[in-house]
Amino acid sequence: MRASRLAAVIIIAAALVRLALAAIVPLFPDETYYWDWSRHLAAGYFDHPAAIAVLIRAGTIIFGATAIGVRAGVVLAGAIASWALVVLTRDLASPRARTDEDSTGGIALLRTPEARTALFASIIPVALVGFALATPDAPLLATIAVALVALTRALAAPVRSRASLGWWIAAGIMLGLGFSSKYTAVLLPLGVLVALLTRASLRRRLAEPGPYVATIVALVVFTPTLLWNAHHEWISFAFQLHHGLGTPKGSPLGRELSLVGGQLGLITPILAVLGVIAVARALRRDSDDRRYLLAVIATVVIAFFAISALRKPVEANWPAPALVAAIPLIALQPLSTRRWRGWLTAGLVLAAVVSLVVIVDAAAHVLPLPGRRDPLSRAQGWTDLADAVTRARSSLPPPCGATWIAADRYQDASELAFHLPAHPRVFSLNLGSRANQYDLWPQLATLAAPSDCVIYVVDTGERGASVVQKVHADRAMPIGNVDLRWDHAVVAQRSIWLLQGIPAAAVGTAFAPSASVRAALDSLVAELPARAAVLDSVVTLFRHGPAPYLVAAADTGPAVSNSDRRAVIAKRITALRPLLARAGAISVHRDERYPECTFVRTGTRDSVAIGYILAAQGCALAQTPRDDRVWSVRGGLVAAPAPGTVASSGDSGRRGTPRRAPETWLVYAAR
Repeated sequence: MRASRLAAVIIIAAALVRLALAAIVPLFPDETYYWDWSRHLAAGYFDHPAAIAVLIRAGTIIFGATAIGVRAGVVLAGAIASWALVVLTRDLASPRARTDEDSTGGIALLRTPEARTALFASIIPVALVGFALATPDAPLLATIAVALVALTRALAAPVRSRASLGWWIAAGIMLGLGFSSKYTAVLLPLGVLVALLTRASLRRRLAEPGPYVATIVALVVFTPTLLWNAHHEWISFAFQLHHGLGTPKGSPLGRELSLVGGQLGLITPILAVLGVIAVARALRRDSDDRRYLLAVIATVVIAFFAISALRKPVEANWPAPALVAAIPLIALQPLSTRRWRGWLTAGLVLAAVVSLVVIVDAAAHVLPLPGRRDPLSRAQGWTDLADAVTRARSSLPPPCGATWIAADRYQDASELAFHLPAHPRVFSLNLGSRANQYDLWPQLATLAAPSDCVIYVVDTGERGASVVQKVHADRAMPIGNVDLRWDHAVVAQRSIWLLQGIPAAAVGTAFAPSASVRAALDSLVAELPARAAVLDSVVTLFRHGPAPYLVAAADTGPAVSNSDRRAVIAKRITALRPLLARAGAISVHRDERYPECTFVRTGTRDSVAIGYILAAQGCALAQTPRDDRVWSVRGGLVAAPAPGTVASSGDSGRRGTPRRAPETWLVYAAR
């Protein structure tokens, strides 16, 4: 009991240190991004499931929209994870081993396995700092730690007993919560399955109902996230698969070395080596079944990310679930040999020093690193940007109607939303960055009137100016540049622009079938007899054409009878959605100047947007100063049509005489 009290004191002390960090360190962009999620609670989001948003919402209800409010939930999750590991260690430690270690002398904090586990979970950098930052890893690791307690107790209970079934159900609940935290939780049941299949004494567990009931329970808990993804064309799963297993970048050897280096930095080299030794010992035939289970889980997680690193870079925090399984195994190693005790002490001291350096650098910026090279610099300077945007908004000219605030990246948009007074809605246009959750929320183009003003935050220099050009606003005027500073050093720069007159088509959303594509498809089938042939031509075009550089005319076939209408609609829409996705469509949108047309962006070439125009009833380009944005293309970009002519698949009208094009799919290039 005394050992458990000592472990509890260590965990509480670590939680207090994390709370101090939460108050000292400004929020990182990803944290403000998740905070913005918490203002729009849902069962899922573009990047991750909902657990982190729920944790943040709970903290901000109590402490308000402050750094501590955003991080309070993850600090609690860290304490829960640490205590679960202590309980797991206590369950696996034999009374004889504890008696032997009490007699070895040495440092009091190292005499019992429970105290050693509490130290590991409190002072190594990935634990001390990781559980002070609001990221999905916090609820993931907490649920995995509790799930491991339930799993090992299920294995300790007699086969087919009521106790065993109860612990399997508990493990299923925690696994479902883990799935709702981060999708890499799937590696936990994978590791359990490998352990059950590879050891004879564990295979008999496959004959009891526990593992199967746990799987069903986990899926039931995970059902809200599954339903959300089903209603959003599985966009979250698709993003994570592409993020982790997409097109290879860089050298495989370099990525593997980066993976190893990241783990050594987060755990420290000494404890990493001790962890490998402890896991290897637990994989022996004579080891306890429960220790074998933990070792297999740790091995499966590391092996998965080692294979993943052959294709894409692996971030240092991703393999953290392996550490959750390995910490009790390290703590359970006997201290009877002076060498092991010495290395263990050295590893913990080194981890404490590294964590202390991080804390001091966060408070006083003591590391001799250039501001932009220090990882902590990403959290700095956002109040400078918010102050500059506030000044710009207060000095706008009177002709502005409403005033909106937007940024090009989700990082900038979420930091502004958090730091601006009253926390207004800030849009992320994503014209020069990857798709994200802001693409699934209402877009600026649907809310802003032509007379409204938009304060737009982009990068400085040519990169930012090129992004502004993609908006195609009637008026774009630079307001000035802003230096983001940390301790008087410039860590980043942003440029602020004033925009007015944003066309609806200019701020198209990223490919989001549940919103923009479905709306476009609904408009296409509103008059099915007139447009049935158009849908047929679209399917044919994307199946057989060298997208996205093809011009194809629709075949005006017979109208569809009323008796076939429902079947034809379902069949064509089902076929069209995956074809659009495979062709690389990134948006489907409308232009308020050309209501007859539906625009489909498929990519860019030479900084010019490329895509198709569906002219279902003829797309007559009105005579406006921006008519030269849309060009017809056949085998490459050609001169823009003169104002008042029709952009079509090879049939341009005479100057000054607008004409109607037939039902046609066109390739276009929008400046």
